Amino acid sequence: MTIYGIGELWGSMTMWPKEVRNDLRQGLRESMREERGIAVQYLTRAWETAKKMKLEEFGLQPYMKTTGIAITLAAVLEADSKHERAYQVYQEALSQLQEGAGDSTSRLRTGLSAPERMRGVALAYRLGELAEQLHKPAEEEEKWLVHSVETTLRDIMHASPKKDVSIERAMPEGKVEASGMVEHLKLPMWATSHDLAAPFEALGSFYSKTGKVSYAMPLYLQAISILIPPPPQVTSADDQCRAAQLMGNIAELILRTSMDSASVEQAESWANKGLEVASRVRKSTFRTHPVCEHAYAMMLYNLAMIRDMSGDQDRARQLFVESMHQARSIGLKEAVKNAEKAIGELGRGAEVPSVLTKNK
Repeated sequence: MTIYGIGELWGSMTMWPKEVRNDLRQGLRESMREERGIAVQYLTRAWETAKKMKLEEFGLQPYMKTTGIAITLAAVLEADSKHERAYQVYQEALSQLQEGAGDSTSRLRTGLSAPERMRGVALAYRLGELAEQLHKPAEEEEKWLVHSVETTLRDIMHASPKKDVSIERAMPEGKVEASGMVEHLKLPMWATSHDLAAPFEALGSFYSKTGKVSYAMPLYLQAISILIPPPPQVTSADDQCRAAQLMGNIAELILRTSMDSASVEQAESWANKGLEVASRVRKSTFRTHPVCEHAYAMMLYNLAMIRDMSGDQDRARQLFVESMHQARSIGLKEAVKNAEKAIGELGRGAEVPSVLTKNK
């Protein structure tokens, strides 16, 4: 398999300018062999060369190609546990797509294609993730996530339809090149998917964990509206179940703000809706979706906890037991322990483990 891949790679790189072609090819080959140190040398040289070249030398969607080289380099650096250096390369890649100095507050350049604008969102989102992994100051993580959300709102969702015709659609060869580039570079999923909800989820999670509930709530609501759009638009099973998990997060935020009867009732409404969505999707598909299985366990637990708070211990016990069985069936050991503890504490007035929320 590897030998075949390298052979194919060797003869299919003509879409790349000759100035970077050989270094890129050699870097990809060494990466496939898991010789990451050597791969980084070749890919770094390709990236440094690309930064000095004129954009027109890259043909259609030039920023997709230049940032693609940077992402490939950074991905190898991450695989080699050089996360700080990868973080710097991602920043350099994002700056190519931005006006002016290209700091975190700079807007994207005018005239970018739709895929290039999405690449800007993806890079800012990845920088936010890495900032957390590298234990950067919270303000640094926040600025990247805010940038990804603002860019999504301004440059993706609110872009004029007349001006939002990407090169891929306008020119068939653009689509062919984009497909070839992804195949060549083996880009990570986050760099190729058009997940508009992810930035809102991530920033909502950030504000939730930092105690800014009033900031987190509208972000979760926006993410849900993207994941489950109004008819006649359709969405995937995974996206619907992601939305169900976010409904559980909203229930948790409501209870964190207030525990009065009105708040408990509102939280229960969201938890019921999340359970309804997860249950419906699970029944409507012929294959198992891990995100749906996790959402189902989570929503059973959340609703059980709320019923316990309302004094309905019989229904709470039933739901805790269902949650425990579901969690056990999918290997969620911590969720099983929480459910077992909650069942044991019912009627004793002891504190039940907190509402399960979707991980970032």
